[in-house]
Amino acid sequence: MTLRFGVALLLLTAISWPAVGQTEAASGASVSSTLQPALSQVGQALSAADPQHWKAPRSVKSAVEGDVEAIERDLNGTLAGLLQQADAAPGSVPADFQVYRNVDALYDTLLRVVETAELAAPVSEATALEAALDSLENARARVGDTILAGAQGQQDQLIHLQRAIQAAAAAQRSPVKTTVVDDYGTPARHHVAPHRTVRHPAHKPAPKPTASSQKKPDASH
Repeated sequence: MTLRFGVALLLLTAISWPAVGQTEAASGASVSSTLQPALSQVGQALSAADPQHWKAPRSVKSAVEGDVEAIERDLNGTLAGLLQQADAAPGSVPADFQVYRNVDALYDTLLRVVETAELAAPVSEATALEAALDSLENARARVGDTILAGAQGQQDQLIHLQRAIQAAAAAQRSPVKTTVVDDYGTPARHHVAPHRTVRHPAHKPAPKPTASSQKKPDASH
């Protein structure tokens, strides 16, 4: 297996990981299913509220009515579309975060309405709005936890992929031992030529002179 083929295989495996995560997310509590009960409660509390009969100045009543209309438009328009996108891509951190950011802004607007209702609205309306705000706050916190867990899971997958690519590259760089197979299907033995030692002929020592050869010639002749 070449390095290029190994890396491509790892990338294809990594692409399939998010699909697995999305299937698991779809079988559990999605962002939409987590928020929907709280959003329904908010809509019902706003429908029952009548800011025109609150004990507050006209300018305050007008501001509350403007916030209520903005929340209702968001529930039926922008937020509804974002929830559909999140449902179409379960487990997608970017899609879920778009929902979370919208709900965070909706919470701030509803908080203004509740603060005014606590001072000027009838007890029944103020109580319903407070309960809706608490429900939305809890749902928003659970969505935040879901997004954080999803982001952490994707980061772990990325780290795993990087390590796998590095391991494949290291294995490719290591030497590969090849075995030659003969015609009979058995591995051929590697014949290693024996090391030959060159022996140089030993020098024979010069013969020692004999006693007869050591006699000096007769000087009388």
